[in-house]
Amino acid sequence: MTDFGSAFDLSTTLRQVRRLLPQLQRLSGETKRQALLALSRRLLERSDLLLEANTLDLESCREQTLPEWILNGLKLTPERLQRSAQLLALLAQQPDPIGSLERGCRQDNGLFIGRYRVPLGLIALVYEIYPEFALNGIGMCLKTSNGVILAGSGPIQKTHQALVNLLAETAYEHGIPEGAIQTLPAQDQATDPQADSPLLLLLQQTRYVDLVIPCGRPGWVEFLLQASKVPTLVTHLGYGHIYVDRTAPWPLVKSVLLDPLARYGPEGIPIYQPLTLWLLIHTDWAAHHLTALIEDLLGQGIDIQAAAPILERFPQLQPLGEGFDSTERPHLRLQPVADLTEAIAWINKNGCRQSETILTDSQSAAQRFLQEVDAALIHINTSPLSAGRGAGIPTLGAFRDLSLGISTQRLHVRGPIDLEALTTVKVVAQGDL
Repeated sequence: MTDFGSAFDLSTTLRQVRRLLPQLQRLSGETKRQALLALSRRLLERSDLLLEANTLDLESCREQTLPEWILNGLKLTPERLQRSAQLLALLAQQPDPIGSLERGCRQDNGLFIGRYRVPLGLIALVYEIYPEFALNGIGMCLKTSNGVILAGSGPIQKTHQALVNLLAETAYEHGIPEGAIQTLPAQDQATDPQADSPLLLLLQQTRYVDLVIPCGRPGWVEFLLQASKVPTLVTHLGYGHIYVDRTAPWPLVKSVLLDPLARYGPEGIPIYQPLTLWLLIHTDWAAHHLTALIEDLLGQGIDIQAAAPILERFPQLQPLGEGFDSTERPHLRLQPVADLTEAIAWINKNGCRQSETILTDSQSAAQRFLQEVDAALIHINTSPLSAGRGAGIPTLGAFRDLSLGISTQRLHVRGPIDLEALTTVKVVAQGDL
């Protein structure tokens, strides 16, 4: 745990963590399991401490103009802490990924060649919205025997300091080397950190830090990516496009799109990230079902923007444009496409390469969509909305419970940032012993 009683020195702190890495790698799976179970219990036992700190942060947030989904993301609740505690307990029961020998084979000369799974080293977790990102991240770093330094940039500094201090103390009490979990001092609330801020200095520490994982608004993540000299996993919020193929049955569209959307909003599941969906609609499907689709969406009170061909038929809709990010309701943008080829071209040109969806009754259309769409995560006849799996919080419901979001990069990991993403390998060549 970082001591801010004296002047904080980033290089000294990072050197201290790196000296602990051999100790972390030698930890037994049972030691890590017991530590994670202790973190889970302590999170519930001291939830009052975290909720009190979060309440103070939220009071200061009221003085700022923040979108509703960000306020939802900042707010801890007993239910969200309960879910995080459950995930830490679940993490404790997972197999230890460190020290496993995989992909081994024996050569003709008798030499055995294998890959030995090891920790990455020192990971920096940087976030501006979701406290669960820190909770999950600390647990996943401990499970994979990595050192970790956290930075909470934004208006939840009291929450951040309280949860990191609580988990760091608990981990040390249960066999984790003291100092393996660190945090930067409180950041200011500016959208972009200042040039001399500890956060930007952290992003330059190629000698000590092995990986940066950010979580926040797209513009903020992009700012950190451009500023960082350390390898950085790019994550993205949002849900991408849903392509409604010519063969998509109406009951499928209703169960995958309309029913999940109905569960969001002020009286339902809170929106924790911008719930903007691009709906690419095959013109043949639109000829039969577009009226019913729009009537259902408007009946739910969902804001709709539409391209010109659809506006001609439904002038009560709004034209395509920017906006809606502060709404408490989902919002859709409707775009007609002539066929699957046009839909794929549209997505590859305009998508964020995170998550894309196809609704179809055609195996060949689904296979082509899978092969040709450039995205980390493809949904085929299943909803991209994560209601029920983390309630829309990216660090809880991004395809897998035990993940830190979705990486949109190709190296070193693409897709869910899971336990394996926090490890690397050594290649071992072994002769006779």
